[in-house]
Amino acid sequence: MQTLTWREVLIALNSVEGLRREHLERMKGVYETEGLQGIQHSHRLSAKVGMRPKLAQRIAELDIESVAAAEQQESVARQLKVVTIEDEEYPLPLKEIYSPPPVLYQRGTYEKRDHLAVALVGARQADYRGKSLARSLASSLAKRGITVVSGLARGIDTQAHWGALEAEGRTIGVLGSGFGHFYPPENKELSEKIATQGCVFSEFPCAWRPEPRNFPRRNRIISGLSRGVVVVQATRRSGSLITARLALEQGREVFALPGPPESPLSRGCNALIKQGARLVENVGDILEELGISIQQPQEKAHGTSPPRLSGLLARLYQSLGTEPMQIDQICEICEIDPKDALPALLTLELRGLVAHLPGQAFAKKNFDAGDAA
Repeated sequence: MQTLTWREVLIALNSVEGLRREHLERMKGVYETEGLQGIQHSHRLSAKVGMRPKLAQRIAELDIESVAAAEQQESVARQLKVVTIEDEEYPLPLKEIYSPPPVLYQRGTYEKRDHLAVALVGARQADYRGKSLARSLASSLAKRGITVVSGLARGIDTQAHWGALEAEGRTIGVLGSGFGHFYPPENKELSEKIATQGCVFSEFPCAWRPEPRNFPRRNRIISGLSRGVVVVQATRRSGSLITARLALEQGREVFALPGPPESPLSRGCNALIKQGARLVENVGDILEELGISIQQPQEKAHGTSPPRLSGLLARLYQSLGTEPMQIDQICEICEIDPKDALPALLTLELRGLVAHLPGQAFAKKNFDAGDAA
């Protein structure tokens, strides 16, 4: 008599790298007819499931009962929910992709409305402009009821999550490690906040470390959960371009924000646009391409345009863009002395209109990407 359900077996098998969807489907048939002994015999696995002998041997040597029990215990201790592809709660969009993760560790809640999701990804070493655009665009999507998905990485991912949270919308983070080795560690607090307005997923057992090979696997989940993927900033060799490629393979739409041609952070996005990605100037470009008809948010918290300004404040504000400008350059454009410009710029900063950046640089803050990204 079998002591484990197939669901429990699946949780244990998730600890073995190299198993494909077709392997698991055939193994389920063997398990249902022969029990554990059927899938813990390497020669039978090779013959009936069609896997390579080395992989079959690793499964044969796996203590399935102990591993399943340990994972369940660890998940309870970390207050995680374990969802398998056999469960009704498993995200429906992920079932549509070629290689859905058989098991997901989850903190927070995944809801039906999260089927309407868009991913925002980009460079870890993003500049001020990219971070500002990511935050603004995520906020605009969230205000319109669209869940924002990203990878909890430094840079663009972090700003995308915060933009959605600040708009009181929903967001989903996907880890490239197990919950026992949270990466990057400084975003653990952010992940706890995400879990109150969405959820954090990992397909990796709790003890798995953030190895480089994990992140392409994570990226397919980010794109798989989403209707489309928006790349905000990326170099030519950015991992975000892997996410874009996976999105295309999964039948998802790919979008990119253009950037200055001289910036290395623009080259990945500009290359994607040349290859056919939809150029994004505002949130409407994304909604139109995805065929989503959503009315403007009723309340535009913080406004979509800054308060009315006059005199020196207006001149300074109009001289700024989202690219950082040095104080000397601002003074030259406005034809004023630095001793007059600095107090006025600090007034604009206190009013939440301008960001004061290192090196006496200033940049205009984005308000709502509904009109312009």
